[in-house]
Amino acid sequence: MSKPTLLSLTLILAFALLVGCTAPAAAPAAEEADATMAESSDEMAEVEQVLIGGFDVGPGGDPQGVLYNNGAGNVWFVKMFTPLIIMDQTFSNHTSEAALAVSWEPNEDATVWTFNLREGVKWHDGEDFTASDLKWTAEFVAAPMAAVTHFGISQPDQVMGWTEFNEGEADEITGIRVVDDLTLEVELNIPNPRFYDAVRAFYALPEHAIDFDSTEIFSSEWWFTNPIGTGPFKFESFEKDQFMSLVPNELYWDGTPELDQLINRYFVDETAAVLALESGDIDFTYVSADVASRFADNPDYQIFSGPSFVTNMFNFNYNNGVWADKRIRQAFMHGIDRASILSDVFNGTAQATPCHDSYPTFWPEDASYYEYDPDKARELLAEAAADGITLEGINLDIPTYYTSQLAKDILTVMQANMADIGVNINPTFLDVPTWRTVVLDNAQEWNIAYLGAGGGPASYNPAWYIEDNQWGIEDPAYADLFAAMDAAQTAEEYKVARTALCKHQNEEATMGYWWVSTRYGIASVDVEDFHYFPAPGGGPYVDRSQDWNMK
Repeated sequence: MSKPTLLSLTLILAFALLVGCTAPAAAPAAEEADATMAESSDEMAEVEQVLIGGFDVGPGGDPQGVLYNNGAGNVWFVKMFTPLIIMDQTFSNHTSEAALAVSWEPNEDATVWTFNLREGVKWHDGEDFTASDLKWTAEFVAAPMAAVTHFGISQPDQVMGWTEFNEGEADEITGIRVVDDLTLEVELNIPNPRFYDAVRAFYALPEHAIDFDSTEIFSSEWWFTNPIGTGPFKFESFEKDQFMSLVPNELYWDGTPELDQLINRYFVDETAAVLALESGDIDFTYVSADVASRFADNPDYQIFSGPSFVTNMFNFNYNNGVWADKRIRQAFMHGIDRASILSDVFNGTAQATPCHDSYPTFWPEDASYYEYDPDKARELLAEAAADGITLEGINLDIPTYYTSQLAKDILTVMQANMADIGVNINPTFLDVPTWRTVVLDNAQEWNIAYLGAGGGPASYNPAWYIEDNQWGIEDPAYADLFAAMDAAQTAEEYKVARTALCKHQNEEATMGYWWVSTRYGIASVDVEDFHYFPAPGGGPYVDRSQDWNMK
């Protein structure tokens, strides 16, 4: 397989070295020539142990992003950095296999959690990893001026002292304590029997190697010049908008990776990545369902698939008051022909969801799926208009970071459906950084966003719905619903409480909840012992990248 230009320099230098060794001196003896050729052949074989992928293509990617400003990209981040706890290969269970913690346990009322850490873990520069690095990381990203949006710990306000530290009223997070080098203790201000699920994105950062202030987390060049982690691969080089390359971490606790080089190529969109895959320039990329079907019978490729555990939805912005009227929201639900989209656009690779929750086990049996009924939608809009609540004159651009052809086809159908009931929507397709600026940083400037929201099997972030949420939702019932979930001690109690939350979201149509899809990745058959699972945000999950190799 041909490899990109960035490998050419290695080959040219190797060739030049051979030429320099053989001219203008006399030709070596036959056995010396054979040895030289064999040595050269071995070097070439080693160079070809290179895997190039579009690891940040698709909704699970975060191209050129940095930790703690990421809602995705974990497929790539986990190659360099390591979370406290990680999900297994199917994103179904929590495991210690590729994590910093080897075990974890709560006290009797689940207010204090003890994490026993892996022995012998070293940073890429050879320094020892200890529990102190985790406490330092938590305080580094939670610092008052850090402006971090993803703290690695979901619901961090449950951690004793976190709020005081985050607001600049304390010098440390008192609830995170270093017992010894291999033991971390976390105290909560409420019982949480499922806190282990809250730390699966809590990556450790190296205190000794961070040379920038927490206010520079998003702007520092450290992430692209000398990032140091504990993962199976370590940083080699980076070229903006082109690639990042990694090499094996010889100090990795689970063995040195078999690949000589792992490269993440950046692409403007999925189409460009697929063309690169077909031309042999890369070995792997995420693909949409429609693209995956094209490769199904091609023996040159292997297909990976699984549930995304991500709910795609219309995020209504309640900061613009029209969305506070349930009739407007329900009109959108009845106005979209969801069944046709699922059958004709997704071709059966997605499932309708009644609420925000992406896990069917928590869906109520009597949930409404708002069957397509344009007459009902028009009626609801007319009722609201009679009360002075109307969409007339409101800009209904719909920003989204989903830019594949599949996503464009979906939104084209939605646009036609809404036009049929007299509502004009205009999908706008943006790259992830621009989308964040438009949607997350300008809450008054948009009305609807099309996005995906994932969750965990044992955690559910209430930030979207409780008091002072970003979207302006004012529904006091949510505080009680989330409190009931937090108070649940048994798995059955938790299921009942989480199902009740789903039912309320469904009845209120708080957001436009649409579907959970199957996602796909495609790799060349030349890649062996490879694993990809389309988890929300890219995981993190166990993929044993140290075992990946090329034929």
